[in-house]
Amino acid sequence: MTNLDRSFDPHFETRPALRWWPWVGSQYASSPVRTLVLGESIYEWTKTPREQEIFRARYAKPDALRVTHSNHALKFKRNSRYVRNIERAVLCAAKPTSEHKLAFWSSVAYHNLVLDPLRSLKHRPSQQQFRAGWGEVLDLLEPLAVKQILVYGVGSVEALKEVAAQRQLPCRIEKVPQNINRCYPRAGALATPAGEIQLLFVLHPSRPFSWKLWSAVIQERFSLPVAV
Repeated sequence: MTNLDRSFDPHFETRPALRWWPWVGSQYASSPVRTLVLGESIYEWTKTPREQEIFRARYAKPDALRVTHSNHALKFKRNSRYVRNIERAVLCAAKPTSEHKLAFWSSVAYHNLVLDPLRSLKHRPSQQQFRAGWGEVLDLLEPLAVKQILVYGVGSVEALKEVAAQRQLPCRIEKVPQNINRCYPRAGALATPAGEIQLLFVLHPSRPFSWKLWSAVIQERFSLPVAV
C-alpha cells in the first residue's frame, strides 16, 4: 500500500485488543492539525462458504482495515458512498479532483470504532462494542498526537461519555441545533493530559447525505487538515 505511514506500527503492535490497525496517511505527521477520521463498522459481505473463508482470512490480519480503506478511498473512481460523500463535505466540492482526494486521505488517520465485523447491514453495533472501541481510540490519541476527530454517525456519543468519565477525562458534547437529513450534529471537546481534542459527530455518510449542508457544519466547526 502506498501513501501510508508505518512509523506508528510499533505502538499498534503493543495493543493486542487493537484488532485492526489504523490507516495513517503519509503526510499525517506533517499535517497542520492531526485529524482522526473515525468510521464505524465492517460488515461481512459473504454469501457462500468460500466467501466466508476469504473474509475471515482477510480480517484476521491487522492490516485488514487499511486494505479496505485503500480499496475504497484511494480508488478514486470507485462509487463507495461513505467515502465520496465525506470527501465532498470536507473538500466542499461536488466533484473533488483526484489530487485533492489524495491530499486529504494522505493527511489524516482513518480508523473504525467497532473492532468486530457485523454480520450484515441489518445489524447495528451494541453500546458495549462502542465502549470497547472508544477505549482503544482513547489509547491512540497520545501516540498519534490527535488534535481533532471527525466521527461517522452519532450513535456512539453516550459510549464516549461513559468511557471518558471512567477515565476521569472531562468530555463535553452538545447537540448542534441544525437538523440535517433528520440528524443533529454533535460537537464538543475531550480534555486529555496531552491537550484538548475537538470532536465532531456527523451523519454517517453512507446514508442519504446532503453534502453541502454537512460541509457547512464541518467548515464552521472543524479545522481542515489539508489546504485545497
